[in-house]
Amino acid sequence: MFVEIQISNYARQDVVIENSCPNCRKPIIPDVVSKGSSEKSVGKSNIFITLQCPGCEHFWVEEFSATLDGTNHYNLTHVEVKPELPSDIPMPEDIDIISPIGKDIYLQALKAENEKLNHIAGIGYRKALEFFVKDFVILTNMDDKAKIERMQLKQVIDTYIDDEELKTVALASTYIGNDEGHYFRKNPDKDIYDLKNYLHGFIFYLGKKLTFLDAQELVNRSKKS
Repeated sequence: MFVEIQISNYARQDVVIENSCPNCRKPIIPDVVSKGSSEKSVGKSNIFITLQCPGCEHFWVEEFSATLDGTNHYNLTHVEVKPELPSDIPMPEDIDIISPIGKDIYLQALKAENEKLNHIAGIGYRKALEFFVKDFVILTNMDDKAKIERMQLKQVIDTYIDDEELKTVALASTYIGNDEGHYFRKNPDKDIYDLKNYLHGFIFYLGKKLTFLDAQELVNRSKKS
């Protein structure tokens, strides 16, 4: 659908809005609750449109960046608003650098758990583990990157992780994570909360290992100078 917006004192322009609700996913013609724009600088404005689904009554906001092209017409760019999901544990900065997708998957799984979607949260934690493990192993074995990407997770852990503490929590997380993705549980005395504890242990030891590797690189560099 089209919504007309007053972008400046001299320009009004239509903005295209999708005919679907981001909450219930149903095709709709949303109700416009409010709309407006604010000028950032000469020829540049921000546009907002508050909408409501007539079905599930969910509210949401669409944002656009408007840039004047010199002919009194504005080029509009949709601004995707992605909320920053909070973590339940300190996440080392190094992990954020080497495995940003792994961190993102972990936070999405945490959000699912917080919304009582435990049956899918466990699968998410298992997937986050695979990204954490493989991104770390690839970092220290760049020549084997293509091979590591295609290997089974347990095979990667057994082959490339020598640190016994890191290997133990990685394998424990893998076993419980696999149970979360299958009908039959090989470890019925363990659940998603055990998986999270093991995964937290892996993240903790991985942070220590990354700190050690950074320190080791500094010491080796200093010996050569």
